[in-house]
Amino acid sequence: MSNHPGHPATPLNESERLAALLAYELLDTPSEAMFDRITALAAQICGTPIALISLIDAERQWFKSRHGLDAEQTPREMAFCAHAINGQTLFEVDNTLLDPRFCDNPLVTGAPDIRFYAGVPLNDGQGHNLGTLCVIDRQPRHLNDAQRQALHLLAEQATQLFELRLQARRQHEQAALHKAMFRSAGAAVLVTDLDGLIQQASPGVSTLLGYQPAQLQQQPLEQLLTSTLRRLPEDSLRKPLAQTEGLGQVHEVQLRHCDGHPVPVLLTLTPISLEDQPPLGYLCIAHDLSYREEALQRLQKIAEHLPGMVYQFQLDPDGQSHFPYTSQGVEEIYGLSPEAVAHDTLRVFQVIHPDDQRRVQEGIYLSARDLSLWHQEYRVMHPRKGLIWVEGRASPQRQRDGSVLWHGFINDISARKQMERLKSEFVSTVSHELRTPLTSIAGSLGLVNGGALGEVPPSMADMLKIAEQNSQRLRQLIDDLLDMDKLIAGKMTFNLQPLALETLLAECCASHQGFAQQHGIRLLHSPGPGLQVLADPFRLQQVLSNLLSNALKFSPAQGEVLLSSQLHGDVVRILVSDQGPGISADFAGRIFEKFSQADASDRRQKGGTGLGLAISKELIERMDGQIGFDSTPGQGSTFWIDIPLHREGNAP
Repeated sequence: MSNHPGHPATPLNESERLAALLAYELLDTPSEAMFDRITALAAQICGTPIALISLIDAERQWFKSRHGLDAEQTPREMAFCAHAINGQTLFEVDNTLLDPRFCDNPLVTGAPDIRFYAGVPLNDGQGHNLGTLCVIDRQPRHLNDAQRQALHLLAEQATQLFELRLQARRQHEQAALHKAMFRSAGAAVLVTDLDGLIQQASPGVSTLLGYQPAQLQQQPLEQLLTSTLRRLPEDSLRKPLAQTEGLGQVHEVQLRHCDGHPVPVLLTLTPISLEDQPPLGYLCIAHDLSYREEALQRLQKIAEHLPGMVYQFQLDPDGQSHFPYTSQGVEEIYGLSPEAVAHDTLRVFQVIHPDDQRRVQEGIYLSARDLSLWHQEYRVMHPRKGLIWVEGRASPQRQRDGSVLWHGFINDISARKQMERLKSEFVSTVSHELRTPLTSIAGSLGLVNGGALGEVPPSMADMLKIAEQNSQRLRQLIDDLLDMDKLIAGKMTFNLQPLALETLLAECCASHQGFAQQHGIRLLHSPGPGLQVLADPFRLQQVLSNLLSNALKFSPAQGEVLLSSQLHGDVVRILVSDQGPGISADFAGRIFEKFSQADASDRRQKGGTGLGLAISKELIERMDGQIGFDSTPGQGSTFWIDIPLHREGNAP
């Protein structure tokens, strides 16, 4: 800006001052009577033809109110008011022609021919001078003290009107927003006075209760209540709202529809009041719960046709638990009613078999910690059925309050457990009953085929060999069935001891050489590190025998099977590699299941019970090991076993 004395200086807080001016939203707004009255009164008191309320923005002075002047604005660099905003008191120029700052100002040398100016800054109370209230004359003059005092008072009044105008604008905007929200609210919204008379009702009452909003004007809120009110503190809605307890809380109540039927709602009562002032009335918001009731009824109808119990179980952060929902099937499972378990699960845990209680509780806490599926089988001492077996599954969800909510079902599996027991007993009985005579038959056929009774006639030799092979296969099936039965029943014992692994592998390789030659396969042993493992020697040999037999059976003629070992972290990995057809992707996931066969055309030709790998997996895992395989179809397979190293301190 120029150094000419008539050019006004820029206030030090200019950026903050401009921001404050813009915040009042006054610039370029139409004239308003409340400001025009101030300028008219200022001109009358001071005896001047012109009075202005001017606002100084970055480039101009703009007149919010002007009395006796047609111009709406002037450039800031010519504005007298731009000088006045640099002070805090009245800025007065008695004769502009004698003042070097203004004598050559275009507003002095030309229209409106200013000879006298007096302006009071319009301060927002935060140190920002937004503009001035000023009076102007076309001839020199001088204000007296009374006029100056009046001008100060009128300037303060103008600033207060700025604030009131902004507040009124904000209130109108809020009122418009509230009105729009009120009209578009999905819930039914009611506004009452202190006595509970309805003053306003949103259109939502038509959808929820069937009334037109106008029908409820000046009607008591009590008329909307049904005679069967769900608990609200001391029937608070039936007494003056000013005495109501639980204001601001959500309550489940029933309101009366215009046709008389009850409508379940979530009702919130909130006082309407200014800060630190008594309430002016109350805001009532009712959310429709009919959909929840309908969904609950549908769930109950579905649950009636489902076996067992459908439920929700909640575990609170303080350890308390309850069933937010249970179907009537809870009587079938626990012999209890839904009401008996709604708020406390103690009675449920009391009927769980004492030997299973801790396991069930630990399963629940583990599921809550990891948000993992809860799945358990346990026994229940049913008051009418006696001891029963049940199976439960539930999916957990973390709630906002830190609690965990499970959704699931529990079935009575007593019949299944009985069938499993009978099947196990049957298999065990049949296996034992068959094993002795079958051993005798297989032994006898072996002696005959070995020439113990003389040379076998050529016409009988083939049939006797087939009989011996099938009796051996049947005996293997019975041995596998007995092993599986022992594993399932937990009756198989293990004698874990330190083993020299390479010695054991060499023995296994040697014992299978005859079988390898029979199939035209080279069986090789690649010596590994001389390490000791911790395992049951008989069970480990059983697993290796199964893997070697499978590899030899499925390798092509003139192929190779390799038995090897290697250190693999903290375990020793034993590997059996073949050059067979590999394992197809669709069978890979079932290969360790009981009675699994890759396909009838191949596996059946090679023989096998379908139990060998399932038994091997159980045996290795009972010895704290792991079993797996790597295979590429058409390029062979490698089955591996990880067995713990024997170290000082991990002896059995």
